[in-house]
Amino acid sequence: MGVAAISATLNIADITNAQIEAKLAERDKPYLTPYIISENGFAVGDDLNQDDEVALKLSIAIIRSISSVSQIYGIGSVQYEENEAKDVRTYGVSQNYISTTGRKILQGRFFKAVDFEQYRPVAVIDQKLAATLFRKQSPLNQAIFLANTRLTVIGVVETKSAGQEFGEKSGTLWLPSTFAGAIAGNFQFSTLQISPYQLDDMPQLKEKVKQVLSKRHPKTVVETFDNAADLLKERELQKSATQALAVVGVIALLISGVGIANITIASVLERIEEIGIRRALGATQFEVMVQFILEALLLSIFGGTLAIISVHGLTQTATTVIIQAPYQFSVANAALSMGAAVAVGVGSSFFPALKATKVDIIAALRSE
Repeated sequence: MGVAAISATLNIADITNAQIEAKLAERDKPYLTPYIISENGFAVGDDLNQDDEVALKLSIAIIRSISSVSQIYGIGSVQYEENEAKDVRTYGVSQNYISTTGRKILQGRFFKAVDFEQYRPVAVIDQKLAATLFRKQSPLNQAIFLANTRLTVIGVVETKSAGQEFGEKSGTLWLPSTFAGAIAGNFQFSTLQISPYQLDDMPQLKEKVKQVLSKRHPKTVVETFDNAADLLKERELQKSATQALAVVGVIALLISGVGIANITIASVLERIEEIGIRRALGATQFEVMVQFILEALLLSIFGGTLAIISVHGLTQTATTVIIQAPYQFSVANAALSMGAAVAVGVGSSFFPALKATKVDIIAALRSE
């Protein structure tokens, strides 16, 4: 029972972690987006700019990557020949946007420094928009129209969730931030995307970002959007559940240990005569002790093996038939569970086995 509880706990933790990793893979890398509003809570404050980006980089060591992003409003239609995609998300971004989000470039390239310096009318689109506009054609070097602006497609990136979309869209289009600013004017909202090295760094990053920006933008309120907040919460719940299950597993192991200890004690009491004969024939105290420990160990290994096989079968059935979750047999988890079984077997039988070595040989032989 104890090994089964430990094995089940480890399997549940692995399954939950795999589910969280799968959800993370569907999104941009974890990042937060800060924004500032006036003290009255209604009017939007100044957009975040390059000076803010530099200040954040210098002040916060846990920032992995940071990029500027401007969402362009009022231009949601993109056209290629007779094909048109409506409700397209359009952004002006900095050169390191790909590094921040972790999106893969599937065709072509992303923006280079020269694209920003020369205000080039070039665009990168995602898979979804490429499929809508070009069907099976290659979109590279093709001319598309964003409203009345002609753009040349230079790259295609994978479609992912940024974690902040509301409603279904036809795809996403990115422009160099300089060119986007020139055509959008005041119809854009500029902010930053800040990515930490680890997902668990997000709460600390959020607090540090608020501290830095609050000093730079007095008389404003700094708020943040976290594209992985729900997954962080899910991970915390998973940790709490795993800890609770681990406690149950430890209690079950202790109960199992008491059972093995009782069995060993009973075995010693029933075999006093055998112990006396073995000692009279030259067996050492150590050999007698090892005999009883090995018997308890074999019992633990047998029970542990049955527990691991049973839990594996039940987990595989549950994740295939009931909840459709990712699961693979883990040798490391099995080894850890079996290690717990061995530790309990040896630990619970040690003192009863030690007692067997104290048996008086003469008294044991007379009991015959």
